[in-house]
Amino acid sequence: MVLQIVLTGDPKTSGNVVARTTTDVYGHFTFNHLENVSARHGKNFFEVSAIQPGYEGALQVVDLTIATHGKALLDLRPDFDSVSSGPAASRVATPPSHASSNNPQAQEAMDKGQELLFRRHDPEASVAYFKKAVKADPWYGQGYMLLGLASMQVRNWSEAQYAFEEAAKVEPGNAEAFLGIGSALNQQQQYAQAEEALRHSLDLKPDSAEAHYELARTLAGMGKGKAAAPHVLRAIELNPNYAGPHALMGNIYLQDGDAVSALAEFKKYLQLDPKGSLAAQAQKAVTQLEQALKETERKR
Repeated sequence: MVLQIVLTGDPKTSGNVVARTTTDVYGHFTFNHLENVSARHGKNFFEVSAIQPGYEGALQVVDLTIATHGKALLDLRPDFDSVSSGPAASRVATPPSHASSNNPQAQEAMDKGQELLFRRHDPEASVAYFKKAVKADPWYGQGYMLLGLASMQVRNWSEAQYAFEEAAKVEPGNAEAFLGIGSALNQQQQYAQAEEALRHSLDLKPDSAEAHYELARTLAGMGKGKAAAPHVLRAIELNPNYAGPHALMGNIYLQDGDAVSALAEFKKYLQLDPKGSLAAQAQKAVTQLEQALKETERKR
């Protein structure tokens, strides 16, 4: 059983969530960067608690002035009042959906954030509302996903990475969360970590054109063009109208010295997305390649 583990401040003060993780299959868990937690929150005592539907909450108080590592034994006991009664009642509760929230404050902030992000096209303003949503409901997976999306749009890569990582902790089976982590890491050129996240995303959702493309970007960034090519081609196969992979494939062909194929890929990109973020680069490549090919033909 994989448990969700939360580190919160002393309930005598704020009680706010300051870190979150999940256990491995052996029940072990680790909070990263605890050396910064105590100073940042101005206190030393924290509660470590385990949350699992169908079980009573378990917690233990820890003192970070003594050690930032060690053992915390959390005793989970079945909560029979939380499941249905009757002879056929299941003792395993169904995990709640994280696509919505029962917290009115979280849902109100989420609605405002979505209005700004999707209808007014103002991702910068939406970020504050998504932050309010996940603060009100720390298990709001969709809130973290949209915080990550908005942060990507305003090019705040580290904030996006954090948001997608939190979404993955809340929903370990969410392939899109791991895709988001990989995308944010790619933008920070942290390719080894990006590769791990993206391969996990593909394990969860093998036919994701976006994940294949991002993994190809990762491998190309690591100088592994030959390894990247099959993922680019798979992304194009899964979504023929996906422009980005064509630009990447054009660069891979250029590295291999195949100017004709590269030219075709850059032209395809411009056909699919003439105003895209890579359009200027693709148009420059087309112009240079056409001139080079004409010159080569002239010399023959």
